[in-house]
Amino acid sequence: RLASGFDMPLVGLGTWKSKDGVVGDAVKAAIRCGYRHIDCAHCYDNEAEIGAALKELFDSGEIRRDELFVVSKLWNTKHEQRDVERALRHTLAQLQLEYLDLYLVHWPMAFARTEGAPRADGSPGDVPLEETWRGMEAAVRAGLTRSIGASNFNQAQLAAIDYVLVSTKSGIPIAVNQVESHPLLPQTSLLDFCRARKIVVTAYSPLGSPDNVRARTDSDPSLLGDAGIAAIGASYGKSAAQVLVRFHTQRGVVAIPKSKTPAYMAANLDTFDFELSEAHMAELEAM
Repeated sequence: RLASGFDMPLVGLGTWKSKDGVVGDAVKAAIRCGYRHIDCAHCYDNEAEIGAALKELFDSGEIRRDELFVVSKLWNTKHEQRDVERALRHTLAQLQLEYLDLYLVHWPMAFARTEGAPRADGSPGDVPLEETWRGMEAAVRAGLTRSIGASNFNQAQLAAIDYVLVSTKSGIPIAVNQVESHPLLPQTSLLDFCRARKIVVTAYSPLGSPDNVRARTDSDPSLLGDAGIAAIGASYGKSAAQVLVRFHTQRGVVAIPKSKTPAYMAANLDTFDFELSEAHMAELEAM
């Protein structure tokens, strides 16, 4: 349960790097096999196709809006308070939704706007996080999102928002911090920090981003191909991917693996019928 009082499913479908022509079918397949949490973002450039898929399922009666937990993220060029609501309304139009369950600040740094560039050239902006968070709070009060949170924030950046909330005594708390996490990047100190503040952590790339071909070399470790993880899985009758998903959820971390294959989607969801031993959890955390 989030600090906002809403429940968030522990396993969701990630849509980062899911291409047009694929992501819509992936979302429909995921929902049909039991997923109730879909993670999106403006900068993934696929929200329109996701929205069309959701509308098809709503119109057919296969799922109701109140049965889904839909997440999206504010892009770096929209950090000014006046831009937050406009950006969120654009996302809602793309997704064909009236509200989000969770809206995240995608990155803690703002980008300067660049004339003629579709998004930004990476030049840093100077919008303080406090201003961005005020825009996020206004979006909640306007009924556009039920909860708000952060993504890719470290402890100091979370503390900066926390300080504003404590000092004003009228702010809306950080519900979630979404970061890359897996046994090679367990984020233990950040997880402890968030737990102490009732911030739920979501792990993106929970399987180690095996499809990140451009950034991977032959010498890089592969979690899905790791013999130790495979051996752990064999002892429970589970795959390496299922062990990795369970590793996160057993720590109280939400996992959002990406897949376009229904069998893999179902397997990633089939991780609540076993529990990793303390020894196996320690082995995974120490990788």
